[in-house]
Amino acid sequence: MKYQFHEKHHPFAPVLQQKTVKYYLFWFISILLSPVVFPFRFACAMFAITVNYFPLKLLIAGQDMEKPLSKWRLGHIQFWQRLSSKLLIFSYGIIYRTANAHLRPTENAHVLISNHVSSADPVILAALGFTSFVGKEQIKHIPLYSTMAIAGQGIFVNRDQKNSNAAELINTRITNSKGFPLLTIFPEGTTVNQTALIQFKRGAFTAMKPVDMVFIQYSQKYLNASDAAQSNVKCTLKTMLALVTVANVEFMGQISPEKNETVQEYAERARDIYSNKFGLEKIECTWKDKYYFNGKIKDYQQTSEYYQQAFGKDVLRKNGYALKYDFKK
Repeated sequence: MKYQFHEKHHPFAPVLQQKTVKYYLFWFISILLSPVVFPFRFACAMFAITVNYFPLKLLIAGQDMEKPLSKWRLGHIQFWQRLSSKLLIFSYGIIYRTANAHLRPTENAHVLISNHVSSADPVILAALGFTSFVGKEQIKHIPLYSTMAIAGQGIFVNRDQKNSNAAELINTRITNSKGFPLLTIFPEGTTVNQTALIQFKRGAFTAMKPVDMVFIQYSQKYLNASDAAQSNVKCTLKTMLALVTVANVEFMGQISPEKNETVQEYAERARDIYSNKFGLEKIECTWKDKYYFNGKIKDYQQTSEYYQQAFGKDVLRKNGYALKYDFKK
């Protein structure tokens, strides 16, 4: 494919790797070992998904998952979730490293927010003990995996329903979090290519409670580890085929609302912290812009005003638009 590059920074375009000697050597070794490594990782993934199915089914049977569970039951649920998540992330070929462990959320935390790069993000966080998420309604209908998601007492959002009560559920959960597993939210609402930050949704901030922050960053020298411009399946198969992918997880501590600060200002301050610390450009795109770029939304009028002014109608993935980015910066 002949690639095109836009003068404006695109948060969803596939990021091209520099074709160095190390790049070719990495993939030569990866492909050479793939007849052994890939089947082993695939088998591990299937085992990871199925190993917790029956224990979790038994633990949540007859329980009202919208109410706090007993400490005994919650502890056993999280044990199985962490175990299967660790196995699953291993099967992906991802090694995760943590920084600033002393800044991890405490038992009294209300909500955790994270940037969003890949569908592997929640698996990594679950392996670290953060097992409850705000996610898409479709997750509840994925065989086997849905049991793990429901057991985490997450909140599921249908973005196509304008009258959804998701915002109210999130606000109530953050305000009355005692007895529930800590809720994790990806305020961007969709995955980005790890080079920028798009608009933050307000759900994590509406309750005006302290917010804990974490940042996930993948090694991108040898493969595009983001699923912003490729399917979840394709992205996962790439990491499973690759020799190794490193994910750095940095805990950033907690921020609190300031006096007379609005919800919008609170959310924007959190985005500023990410932007300034990790050198990520703030771009006023939305999840609908991503869906349009990838061809999932055909109606150009559904895109944001920013996208229309900055990129225009013809900037689409199918037209070969990509991004060159130096991740060593």
